[in-house]
Amino acid sequence: MQFASILLVCACLIAIVENKPFIDDREESDDSSDINDDDHDLNNLVLQARANPYFLNGDYIKDSWNVYFQGRKVDGASANSFQSLGGGYGKDSWNVYSQGRKVDGASANSFQSLGGGYGKDSWNVYFQGIKVNGASANSFQSLGGGYGKDSWNVYSMGVKIPGASPHSFQYSGIGWKK
Repeated sequence: MQFASILLVCACLIAIVENKPFIDDREESDDSSDINDDDHDLNNLVLQARANPYFLNGDYIKDSWNVYFQGRKVDGASANSFQSLGGGYGKDSWNVYSQGRKVDGASANSFQSLGGGYGKDSWNVYFQGIKVNGASANSFQSLGGGYGKDSWNVYSMGVKIPGASPHSFQYSGIGWKK
């Protein structure tokens, strides 16, 4: 599935480049409001990716100098050591990122993506980059659909479900059973 996503992104990038000129024909102006920064950034990304692409699984792409998430530069990420982990997570030698934003307090050395929006390091569990309070990293598992559980609690989108038993809780793909 991720390979198909990568192919779709490549096809879209090529289609964009084919329909846009490599040189901007607009006259230079001191008024920077004439330039649409988003279009300019996207064109630069496309040109860089075509010249020296390093496509990663998921929504991350990098060139020799920068890392991007869905076309936006990931501030502070090291392109030399960056790797995509899936599920919107990525890491370099020093930091963990969720959907292109740094995850505060997460350990890059031990971090892993669990799927369903969840990830964990040796000490903490995260949902979409936000620490899940009270969750045990040692026993936590993602169940899919935003649900997860550890030995003591069940969570929905990172929030504890009161009264749910982790021993009998099941996620069926269309709902849950207590």
